[in-house]
Amino acid sequence: MRTELPDDLIAAVYDAAAKHPDHPAITAPGKRGGKPGKTISYRDLAAGIESTAAGLQREGFGPGERLLFSVRPGPAAFTLALAAVRAGGAVVFIDPGVGPELFRSRTALASPRWAASESLLYALSAPGPQRRLARRRGLLLPDYATMEVRHFHSGPWLPGVPFTSTNIRALSRNASRNASRNASRNASRNASRGSKYDGGAHDGGMPDGPPPVEAAPGQEAVIIFTSGTTGKPKGVVHSRGTLAAGFGQLSTRCTFAAGDRIHSEQLMMGLPALIAGAHWTMPAYGLSATIDPLRFAAELGPAPGRKAATHVFLVPSQLAPILDAVDSRQLAWPDTLKTVMLGAAPVLAPFLARAARLLPGVRFHCIYGMTEVLPIAIADGREKLDFASGRTAEFRTADGAGEGDYLGGPLPGVRFRVAEDHELIVSGPNMCLGYLGEDTMDEHATGDLVRVDRGPAGSTGTPRLVLLGRKKDMIIRGKTNIYPGLYEPVIAGIDGVAQAAMVGVPDGIGDEAVWLAVEPRQGQDPAALLRTLHRELPQLIDESALPDRIEVMPTLPASGRHRKPDRVALRALFSDRLTYGSPQRDRPSEETP
Repeated sequence: MRTELPDDLIAAVYDAAAKHPDHPAITAPGKRGGKPGKTISYRDLAAGIESTAAGLQREGFGPGERLLFSVRPGPAAFTLALAAVRAGGAVVFIDPGVGPELFRSRTALASPRWAASESLLYALSAPGPQRRLARRRGLLLPDYATMEVRHFHSGPWLPGVPFTSTNIRALSRNASRNASRNASRNASRNASRGSKYDGGAHDGGMPDGPPPVEAAPGQEAVIIFTSGTTGKPKGVVHSRGTLAAGFGQLSTRCTFAAGDRIHSEQLMMGLPALIAGAHWTMPAYGLSATIDPLRFAAELGPAPGRKAATHVFLVPSQLAPILDAVDSRQLAWPDTLKTVMLGAAPVLAPFLARAARLLPGVRFHCIYGMTEVLPIAIADGREKLDFASGRTAEFRTADGAGEGDYLGGPLPGVRFRVAEDHELIVSGPNMCLGYLGEDTMDEHATGDLVRVDRGPAGSTGTPRLVLLGRKKDMIIRGKTNIYPGLYEPVIAGIDGVAQAAMVGVPDGIGDEAVWLAVEPRQGQDPAALLRTLHRELPQLIDESALPDRIEVMPTLPASGRHRKPDRVALRALFSDRLTYGSPQRDRPSEETP
């Protein structure tokens, strides 16, 4: 297993291309009717990056430039993104669906002079019937064509695309023609010899392998804006070096290797796969902006030109319906699929235990990290379940279970300290350069509250991180600080509970009341579950953390792409219901927020 981390993203991808030139690198999402997407090899990928980077440079794009990127996942899209970095620039990711106002504020901060977008996005955002149709469907898009940038478009020209825009395919095509002419004159070993690259099969370019890459670990490579709808926008700036270190950690810890197939739409999973020489296949979105979990699962088996998947990345909310389908025998899990990576939301022990029972032989990796530092820790599923049982925990609940959400030991190279208020502070080679427009970051305050657990008394194990909750989610009742992350996993383990969230609601006298929202499992009687909670909670959690109110709700409100419980919505809902003085009685709720 590799122990040294790569120090340059482009060099790491080219190294994989040199070792595995004819292996499949990227497969585009499948098309309607079950037709598989286009696949390119590592040789094609490296040649496409080189020719597209040369085309960008001929257009004037180079060091210090930024490219606003709004192109759907696919081989051509990621070739363009890597080519922009190869040319010395950076890629700016801003979701056009965030709304025009937030889009404008983020774009103003990043100040890109170049933009690459789908033709359809231009058409839907331009004044006219298409924009009215999009807005009737709740899609508010910024007017791309009016942006004062150099435009590139993907796909056929449509009304709304600026007449001065260049088709992305022309970048590599023109560069390849010029390179071919140069090759005939001076036999340059790095020329692209008359090939045409369009995101599909390449025509035998770079027979001697990719050219050597001068490492540029400090070069700005990617700007990703953190979630949030109010306040000052925060653009996280990563370099070629910080990305390489983080992706190298993921590739090594999640055991990616040449010949594996990783199925994911996540760039943060696809690039580690490419560094390892694995095959990255992308799921189909259809007409939705999110992945359909069951459609995703149907793509995991073998298909013409590709073997069955060996690794997948899922959010717990995506895995849940897949487990239901496996449990009901509506879905057959491929025997080859031995590694499931879970992240972007807490992975609770009861959920993980069910997954392990339904998918025996599958190894689960629970990834903890954030945009600023990815990853920080990766917990093996068995380690997490052992901790939850109390067998390997230093701190335990009243019933002997491990206290808190087990994250695992910090990965090699990741440095950490715990502040007096339990906030986790981290740094390391995979930490971003900083926030756009701000000073260079020395360390990152995560906003997560943790405890260092060293295992049972007498053990000499390495320190492990255990999540207590989010700093902003901490509830203050009287003189007691209550960390929801300590108790929500315990409550979720009660029979009949699908998920639980604790929130603090101001009580009008400067204190907070603790409200517990619980979503029952399918078929569970809400009134019976409420009685069970009243009976069992005093035996499971500290008396000082017992809720003032319990609401059993058909479904918990959720927000964000990964459908996490929406605590802001819960607080607002409960604030409207709060009666000052004596608390109301707990009750099952009939309404769905």
